Formats: sequence, C-alpha cells, structure tokens
Amino acid sequence: MTQAAHDDYHIPEGFEHCSKLDPVNEAPSALDRVKALVAILTGPDGCPWDGKQTNKSLIKPLLEETYEYIDALENGDRENMREELGDMLLQSIFQAQLCSQDPDDPFDLDEVCNRLVDKLITRHPQVFAPDGQETLLSGEDTLKLWEKMKQREKHRKSVLDGISKAQGALPRSAKVVSRVAKSEHSAELEQAFDMAQANPEDAYADRILNIVREANRNGIDIESALRNRLREAENRIVELEERP
Repeated sequence: MTQAAHDDYHIPEGFEHCSKLDPVNEAPSALDRVKALVAILTGPDGCPWDGKQTNKSLIKPLLEETYEYIDALENGDRENMREELGDMLLQSIFQAQLCSQDPDDPFDLDEVCNRLVDKLITRHPQVFAPDGQETLLSGEDTLKLWEKMKQREKHRKSVLDGISKAQGALPRSAKVVSRVAKSEHSAELEQAFDMAQANPEDAYADRILNIVREANRNGIDIESALRNRLREAENRIVELEERP
C-alpha cells in the first residue's frame, strides 16, 4: 500500500494490514478517502447494515446529523462541530453512493459536484462577469439576484415553487414569507395573509404568521431565535430541577 503524497494521513493503528483498505490508503485526497470507504462499506464485502440502506431509509439520519451540527454550532462547540460536520458529509456521500447504484437513473458525486459548480457560477453573474464588467452589489441585492437567477434556471412560475412541504410548519412559513417579501410583486402577494378565520385555531396560526412576517421584516431568523430562546429555557429547567 502506498501513502497519498499530499498529506500525512495514516490508517488507524491496528488496521494497517487490511487489504480492503487499500483504496482508502491510496486515495489522492481526504474526500476521495471518504468516497472509497463508503463504497467499500456498501459493497458486497462491506457492512451488512450499510449495504441494506436506501436513499429513503437514510432520511432520518440525514436530518438528525443536520440538527446535531446545528446544536454544536449554536453552542460554540468547535470539537463537536468537527465531528458533526463529518457526519453530515458522510450522509451526502452515502446518498450519492446509493444514487450511483440506481438501475434506472444513476448519477454519482462527480455529477453532483459539477452541477453545483455550474449553479454557483450562474447564480453569481455579478461576481463572474467578463473581466472589467464586474458589478458591486449589496448583500440584499445579491440575494434578490440569486432568487431571480434561480427562478429563471428552474423555470419557476410561482414564488412557492421549490419550497419543501416536508419541513416543519415554522421553517416552511418563514420560507414562504421570505419568498413573498423578495418578490417584485410582494405588495400584491402580501394580501394572501389576510385570511378569514373559520375556527379558533386560525387565530393562533395567524398570530404566529404575523410574528414570522415581523421577524422577516426586521432581518430576524425566527427559527434560530426560537431555538436559542428554547435552549435558555431548557437550561433553566435543568437548574430548577437540580435545586435541593
């Protein structure tokens, strides 16, 4: 086995003489090591559990790892951020590996990366304009341009297109409110929130929507604010429970 020349990575002690790890040890980059290892684990001589997974069965761990990284980030836990960011990367590569094995519509991580690069370039025309024609935009104007280019690329007819209905009601409502606010027809679309209340539950929902709209107008990430406030309450609950 040869060691990749670009860094000082070494297979963990005790596993140096496993030939299954040759593709990992010989990988040209850290990312390629992860890809090689996932391919081994999902292969015929790999892990039985990993080999049985599907894109759908990995939805739960994908969400869990994302939330765990958010927790580490918001708690300022740099060590845990390292681990959880790695777990998020694993989920992405695991998903891509399974996609590459699909018999009907296979695609791999290289295709995913190339599409991402194309998207980042075309969504930033002000950055990647021809030499001498660059345009300086504010952060707010940059976001508006991003949404405009996104809508053009995806041929979207509605500001709601592409908003996942699988996410919770609070982040979904924040996304809807944000999209409406960024629209060139925002004044007209804002009228959609003026709804008649058919039952008592509607009054509570409308109050939450109004708070989400107010937070958006003031540049507040309402879900992040609520998570942080809830964390403070949780810490306070623990303190109260520990009192003699």
